[in-house]
Amino acid sequence: MATAELSRENSPQISATLPRSRGLRIVWIVAFGSLALAFPMYSYLAFHSSVDRPFIADAMVVQATAAYFLGIFAAFLPLPSLRTWTPFQRLQAVVLPFVICSYVTHLTWELGWLILHKAIAGARDAAWAYPWWNYIDGGDLRYLDAKPHFLMIEVLSVINACVGVTGLILLFRSKFTDYRGTLLVMSTAVTHTILTWYYYGTEIIAGFPSINTDSFMDLGVKFILLNGPWLIAPWLVLAWGYAMLKGQFTASGNHAVSAAPPSPAATETAAAPAPRPATR
Repeated sequence: MATAELSRENSPQISATLPRSRGLRIVWIVAFGSLALAFPMYSYLAFHSSVDRPFIADAMVVQATAAYFLGIFAAFLPLPSLRTWTPFQRLQAVVLPFVICSYVTHLTWELGWLILHKAIAGARDAAWAYPWWNYIDGGDLRYLDAKPHFLMIEVLSVINACVGVTGLILLFRSKFTDYRGTLLVMSTAVTHTILTWYYYGTEIIAGFPSINTDSFMDLGVKFILLNGPWLIAPWLVLAWGYAMLKGQFTASGNHAVSAAPPSPAATETAAAPAPRPATR
């Protein structure tokens, strides 16, 4: 009994909802809203303004990088409305935006590139292809002339997103009590880490054939910083998942103990009459 109480105290309070925070909500809206608006806005500027395309590409990647870092790690900011939050609540408020924006990116930008990469390569001056050409312009030429191993990275990213979305569905349907959902989301963090290091490593070992290393924007921002959250946040997902599993298994164990019927011996003991005091 004491062990169960201790486990309950050391386990985080599992909840599908977080305390309200107006400041955090504003940061999320600004960060992820600007990221969503960036694609149509910069596509319009690329074809309907006198600004040259490399400058537009640089401006968009700076905005996208700032939006990713700010939106994902916003719950770690010293916002007044977060002072009463527990460390686990802050961690969860980092993990959920990260996995959601990751899965959305995989199932939109990367899946779209996988399906249309041949058409995109020949459509540099087409507005519909600019969301990908913006990254290719001075960014990573592997998206222009894709080799089989690079295509496979993107295929695995899309599959990883499908696994993660399944995990999120299980979690939200069960109000974050289904350990299977936690395990699936944790598995995507492992895949994110492996694929990101493979993405970096193959280019570094080959001597940066697809990256302009003389440009700080191309190497420092587009290649390193833009993908930086996928080097950091997966470890936070694993830490969150470990804490979640402790709480989920503790809750299910306590439920099993409380739901178990009493043993026959205990029933007989409870039903037996108390001994009468001796009389003279």
